[in-house]
Amino acid sequence: MDVKKYVDIARDSKLFTAPVLGPHSERFLKEKSAFIEGLAKEAVEKKVSHIYWVGCGNSWVNLYSGKYILDKYTDISSDCYVSYEFIWRNPKQLDENSWVFLASFSGATEDTAAALRFAKEHKAHTIVLVDKADSLMGKEADVVIDYNSKALYILPLEAVYLFALTVAKLQGAKVQPVIDQLYKLPALFSKQYIDEEPKAKELAEKYVDEHMFYTLASGPLYGIGYKFGLTVFMENMRVNGSFMDATEFRHGPAEMLDREKPTAVVLLGTDESRPMVERVRAILGTNGAKVISFDAADYAGFDPLLAPFVLMIPLQWFAVYSSVLRGIHDLDERVLMGHGIMGKGKEITWP
Repeated sequence: MDVKKYVDIARDSKLFTAPVLGPHSERFLKEKSAFIEGLAKEAVEKKVSHIYWVGCGNSWVNLYSGKYILDKYTDISSDCYVSYEFIWRNPKQLDENSWVFLASFSGATEDTAAALRFAKEHKAHTIVLVDKADSLMGKEADVVIDYNSKALYILPLEAVYLFALTVAKLQGAKVQPVIDQLYKLPALFSKQYIDEEPKAKELAEKYVDEHMFYTLASGPLYGIGYKFGLTVFMENMRVNGSFMDATEFRHGPAEMLDREKPTAVVLLGTDESRPMVERVRAILGTNGAKVISFDAADYAGFDPLLAPFVLMIPLQWFAVYSSVLRGIHDLDERVLMGHGIMGKGKEITWP
């Protein structure tokens, strides 16, 4: 198999965002930062009572960080829900004093379009993060943050970080250094796109015969751990996979090491969660599991909160090579998703 040929083809796929991440991130921050900071100021001035973060899969977990930052630095309460759970739970606090952020790359995800309409029925203020402003959800929401890029994880994540960190700053939190570092990410992305390829190729070749990957992460890395453990490794590599908070591995799952020796992908941050994740990694290693580590500490100079950004391209390169080596040459093709098999409704194009 001509691996180079298919990796070169992959560079143009929607899945593989690393080739454009640097320039698109720089453009997005330049075009949208003032608008997003204005939204944050409005939220503080209007004393928004509650913020909901709503989405599915990849577009749920890049909103998870919004709740993480608001919880850590502000007095604004928030919740993060998958879209139908948001509707079914029918939160009592959802009203005209609530803001609801909803994310969908296509802007036509069945679950999230339904959640948007549910939020509007409750008179909540709705903000959508979509690729195109003229998408179904873009046309129905009160506010649209359109990013016009295939970088469907990182650009919405930057928007969420900038919004939540600005709210925190306006409430007196000392987070300006983190905000400043957000603007240094495009240069990092462009460098990583070149530097990380050889290491990822070697790693993917080493584990090409593995068909079960447990992904473990905690703290700021929880969202990107979920993303790769479920919505990349399973979705794109077509392997068995599982994701859990790293600390939870000790509460039951560790017992399977008695008879099973899985491959574990462990994401390490530089925040407060690191010592515990290191302990879990040691348990895996000393009990026969194969351990793949992705460590934010390898990319010095960035705040612990920014760990999801610095690990994105190393993880993505690994997934691309792992997919190609498994004979998956069209990274955008899906077996069920996007074929009208699982999504229902007028103008609905996904899941």
